[in-house]
Amino acid sequence: MSWITVLWSMLASACLTFALLHLFIWAKGIQPWANLSFAVAATAAAVITGMELMAMRAASIEQLAMILRWAHLPVLILWVAIVGFVRCYFDAGRPWLAWTVGILRGLALILSLTTGQNLFFDEITGLKPVTILGSDTISIAEGTLNPWYVVGPLSTLALAGFVLDAAFTMWRRGTDNGRRRAIIFSSSIIFFMLTAVGHTALVNAGVLDSPYIVGLSFMPILFAMSYELSHDLFHSVQLAHQLQANEAELRLSEQRMSLAASAADLRLWEWDIVHDEIWSTDKQRMLFGIALSEKISFEHFLSVLHDEDRERVRLSVEKSLKGNGHFESEYRIVYPDGRIIWVAARGRIEFDNGQPLRMLGVSIDITRRKQAELEVQQQRNELTHLSRVNLLGELSGSLAHELNQPLAAILSNAQAAQRFLARDKADIAEVLDILKDIVSEDRRAGAIIQRLRILLRKGEVRRLPLDVNKVVKDVLKLLQSDLVNQSITVTIDLDQKLPVVNGDRVQLQQVLLNLILNACEAMSRSKTSNRQLSVRTERADTDLIKVSVGDRGPGISPESLESIFQPFFTTKKQGMGLGLTICRNIISAHEGQLRASNSVGGGAVLHFTLPASPGVSV
Repeated sequence: MSWITVLWSMLASACLTFALLHLFIWAKGIQPWANLSFAVAATAAAVITGMELMAMRAASIEQLAMILRWAHLPVLILWVAIVGFVRCYFDAGRPWLAWTVGILRGLALILSLTTGQNLFFDEITGLKPVTILGSDTISIAEGTLNPWYVVGPLSTLALAGFVLDAAFTMWRRGTDNGRRRAIIFSSSIIFFMLTAVGHTALVNAGVLDSPYIVGLSFMPILFAMSYELSHDLFHSVQLAHQLQANEAELRLSEQRMSLAASAADLRLWEWDIVHDEIWSTDKQRMLFGIALSEKISFEHFLSVLHDEDRERVRLSVEKSLKGNGHFESEYRIVYPDGRIIWVAARGRIEFDNGQPLRMLGVSIDITRRKQAELEVQQQRNELTHLSRVNLLGELSGSLAHELNQPLAAILSNAQAAQRFLARDKADIAEVLDILKDIVSEDRRAGAIIQRLRILLRKGEVRRLPLDVNKVVKDVLKLLQSDLVNQSITVTIDLDQKLPVVNGDRVQLQQVLLNLILNACEAMSRSKTSNRQLSVRTERADTDLIKVSVGDRGPGISPESLESIFQPFFTTKKQGMGLGLTICRNIISAHEGQLRASNSVGGGAVLHFTLPASPGVSV
């Protein structure tokens, strides 16, 4: 076997090897169009190399002419494949240049099949034997050149312009990797085209006695691609090592997070908003009573919540989706066996161009905390009730006098009615008037007892829309007798246009009772003759109502203005120091504030604020 045969066979094999390699990469889906284009180009180069070897071994003019005629078909495929590779691999190159290359190269194939014996020669007149590599003899064509031969070099120039344009585009992008690729591939492709076309032109013109070397000229492109593959492989190995390190770090981080979450009794969850699927840890699923294999949607999550919490949680989530993405809520979960647990959840939404993608969050079982809060609230309610009972105990003398008046009137009227009825001719009209007085006094006594029953009532806190002015009037009616006995003058200034508040009537009456009794006691200790009590309601702000109770007593020392609300702080000999503490707790529970100050004209003023409930009627 000659050296020519060995060398050109090796070139064709190298091209086919690279073609198979890139077909394999294409099948893996890695840059599929770029790798498919290069595989086609390498296959076309292998075919051209084989046809070059056949041309060198041609035994007749007809055989050589046919080989040269059909050689332009793989050349067309090679040119188009190079254009496709550049477009797909570099994402560059002007489309109109790409179309120009394809049209000119296609025209060259048509001219090769329809003019002369092929695109190179109008007529081949003979076969010239040439000896190369010392002993190998090959055949080259001699004859008249085809006048359409120039179309082939024009297609090559168009391809060169397309490749250079793509290289300049890559260079302008400014990345180091892009510039390296632009230099390597553009230089190898330009070298291939100039060498192949230039050498072919010199051989056809008879200037060089040499075989065609299109396949040999394609080798720099193979070397460039080999270098690029090696570089990518090395980079892939680096990325693989980095990925392994990152995965190890991620696993370690997940283990640390899992330990931290377990130590803090946290349950982690993630809501894929786009696909409406919730992922959660096993502990989270156990907390919600959901099987490990069961898929969780948002509606499924809502279905396990307490009926009273479901809509509130839904609205809270919708608010976070439309707002800043922060979610926080407390809700109850109802198990199939009837057990109820409390859960606190916090989450944060990730957005992409304003669209919510996912919510990441944690949950924690707060049942014990809620039970403790409930016990504290029950104890606070018990203490509040005892405080009311104590207040009414202080008023027992006045209340007894208040009740004795209607009862005495009832007794007197009943005795008078008996006397009228004992007469021979009873005046029924007078008896009816007496009975009306009895009914009126009975209702008066019943109203007093009803107010006492309300204050003594022990039960759950009931928040309802209230008229603050009516609460003030009811308390003053209850204290009317006591205020008269202490010679206290009451000044009432009520804003008649106040909005309603949402509160517990009994607790607010208790606060007013405490403040008014404290004011009365302060004036009794001061021995002042000007005992004036003022009760005022007003609009403190757009959404606040203010109630003030003032006296003409000695006032409060500056250092005690805040201390009087502390537990067990008292200036009374028999006091426990819990009254104002309970009052402040009640007002705070109503989302208001209770404060104390001294009046400019003397005495103290205690006032509290309550949030208004506009649009709500009593």
